[in-house]
Amino acid sequence: MVLMTDPETQMPTLSFIGNSTAADFQVDSRLTTASLDATVQGIDLVSFTPKTVTISVSWTATDPLTGMLSPITRTTMENRVQFDGFSFLIHISSQMRLATASGTMTVMGGATIPLPPAPAAIARADVGTVTRIPLP
Repeated sequence: MVLMTDPETQMPTLSFIGNSTAADFQVDSRLTTASLDATVQGIDLVSFTPKTVTISVSWTATDPLTGMLSPITRTTMENRVQFDGFSFLIHISSQMRLATASGTMTVMGGATIPLPPAPAAIARADVGTVTRIPLP
């Protein structure tokens, strides 16, 4: 979803919702960089017309406060539920680095809009579940 307003009147100029029809999302294995190039087709709810938007965003694992490569933060969580011989286990492990994201967005037939640098994160999560139900 993309929302844009006129800076003077604060009236909406674009209220876009759509689905990606072509996207390339890359994250390096050390979580130091990531990038997204996508084409999204949808509808503008202000003008009720179909639109195509292209988005290009890059992430760099630079701590926005220090300007240095941010360290990896690792988390692990497990939850278990057991009753009447039924057992359910969920395991989640994640890795994350603070990052800075920036890019551009273009509404086809319109101007290219810069997306200024903003605090973000580059992350990876692994989720697994194990369910055991006793045989009668």
